[in-house]
Amino acid sequence: MFETEDERKRVEIIILILAKLYIVLEFSPDPCPVCRKTLGHDTECPISLAWSLLDDEQQQAARTAIRAVALSIGCDESIADPVAH
Repeated sequence: MFETEDERKRVEIIILILAKLYIVLEFSPDPCPVCRKTLGHDTECPISLAWSLLDDEQQQAARTAIRAVALSIGCDESIADPVAH
């Protein structure tokens, strides 16, 4: 599918970035910048597709990374967390 290992790594990075954007959009009242849906995504939205490509462990790691970034820039923890703990 990919001609080089470098291409495969670039695709993996893009998928992870889109998946992290999925998490950010969960906390936002704004519509998705790609599919323009509010509080959800179109079935063909690349952001939603990228999220679905991650397994449970990768999704949890992405959520942890986004929370760490949010805390490091001073975002309030009182934002409703859509993840059941």
